[in-house]
Amino acid sequence: MANPTTTRHHGQHGFTLVEAMITLAIAAILFAWAVPSLQDFIIRNRMSTEVNTFVTSLYVARSESVKRLRNVGICPAPAGATTCAGDTNWNQGWIVIADTDGAAGFNTGDTILQQNSALPSNFQITNTLVSITYQPNGRVAPLNNTTFTFDNCDEMANSRAVFVATTGRVRTVQLGSSNGC
Repeated sequence: MANPTTTRHHGQHGFTLVEAMITLAIAAILFAWAVPSLQDFIIRNRMSTEVNTFVTSLYVARSESVKRLRNVGICPAPAGATTCAGDTNWNQGWIVIADTDGAAGFNTGDTILQQNSALPSNFQITNTLVSITYQPNGRVAPLNNTTFTFDNCDEMANSRAVFVATTGRVRTVQLGSSNGC
């Protein structure tokens, strides 16, 4: 007779094939639902990063103009440029530049305070200005309010607008669906 304390019952533990298939099907449905939301989240965060980078450049230009008692501007410029591009293509990147030589406008004799790289290919900034200049009193030239519109060409993230008042103050607003590019 076997000792009841030493006898072990070995039963099968685990999942049946049907249980495993149902679990896999539920996981696939949840994954298919989560991936687009995750992609949208990533693109929205990237848009926020690009807008915040631009707003930071505006703040740097304003504070440096007051600190240096000189005009400080922001203008489109490709990576590695030593002066403004002279066009309205803000997508190529931009520089914050201090007018240190006293010559009219921004040129190679001026000091670059900040260099910003180009936007990702699916983002776009729209504005008709070739530069925006902060004066030593913190005000903006040209002396009218201006708006920079940030769009996502993939139309997954909402557009954003950066408003710059003549007083130099900056405000951002979410606009709604992207216009596309």
